[in-house]
Amino acid sequence: MIASLALAVPAIGNPYIDLGGPASGFLAVNNIKNSSTQNGIEGKNGDGTPNPNHNGLPDYPNIQIPAGETNEGVWTAIIVSPLSASSDYSVFGDEFYSGVQPAINNQAVTQSDFSTLSAGRIDYDNSQVAAVGPDTIAASELTFDFNTFEWDGVVDAEPRSSFTFAGAPINISPFSPVYTEFNDGSGAGNAQLFYQISIDNVTGDGLTFQDGELVSMDIAGDVTIAATAAQLAGFGSGTYLGTFTASGLDYAFDVSGTESFAFFNGASLIMNRTGTASLVPEPTSLIMALAATATLVRRR
Repeated sequence: MIASLALAVPAIGNPYIDLGGPASGFLAVNNIKNSSTQNGIEGKNGDGTPNPNHNGLPDYPNIQIPAGETNEGVWTAIIVSPLSASSDYSVFGDEFYSGVQPAINNQAVTQSDFSTLSAGRIDYDNSQVAAVGPDTIAASELTFDFNTFEWDGVVDAEPRSSFTFAGAPINISPFSPVYTEFNDGSGAGNAQLFYQISIDNVTGDGLTFQDGELVSMDIAGDVTIAATAAQLAGFGSGTYLGTFTASGLDYAFDVSGTESFAFFNGASLIMNRTGTASLVPEPTSLIMALAATATLVRRR
């Protein structure tokens, strides 16, 4: 019997390193969306019943800020992307609350792409990679793109509503929560934060290939995350500093800090995303691989 395999021709583009999954960890901010009560954060009435008209964030976990900290006693959402019920938010206690571990509430939502959401990409010159033998591309010759999501300044609602930033589309991090199904509220929503991530002072041996395949990475650099409240773009951003490293096929972001911007006093941010990178081949290579697979299927 002859089997057939339909081949989809991918879009034209160059090969790149995808910082996707399998991956774990997140980018999260707290002490921005606050309320005097837990019900206020979760979008519930005073008796704890869900209120669809309440301006809350029911899909996000929340904590009560410990005594002695900025906004102590206030309930705050942990605005996190990607969401996972298995995430460990005790790092907020370790980093910002003197080791005090607040109880994590409402931690039940897991996004379908939690373990595969890409943190961005690393582009390289494919002409430097031969089909046979070892090759290395220095870290200084790589291009990093952590802002791969083009946002048009509206939220995913009917009717689609714009907000004050939207002069033109901007590139933001895929971790920005402004345009997800979990972003409730009017305008740009309650989780109205967009992130722009950049890297400087890149060092290391770079990318190593064997017979055209990526076999290892050796990269280190300083990461900056500019977190802006979308509707308050004119009030500046909180700038958070950390590192990006890649070793073998694994990568890791390590960013944390507390900043004040707009009218947010003591907004804390953590990015601890780690994962395994993969090489996305150029279209011609992919088509050849698919064609070879189709030939084998037909022969069988």
